[in-house]
Amino acid sequence: MSTEAREHRRILGAALTTVGLTNHPSEWWHCSYGDRYWAYLTGAPAARYGPVSSAAL
Repeated sequence: MSTEAREHRRILGAALTTVGLTNHPSEWWHCSYGDRYWAYLTGAPAARYGPVSSAAL
């Protein structure tokens, strides 16, 4: 990976974290907000939403 690409990833990660998203540690592109993983990482008392049923689609 080029130095430029690494810096762009860092900038994107910082921007998303600043607005409250959390990053999956093994996937730089995977960010969460409001789900159980987000709640776990942020210490929130509960997720803001849960799974969606296929019947709702």
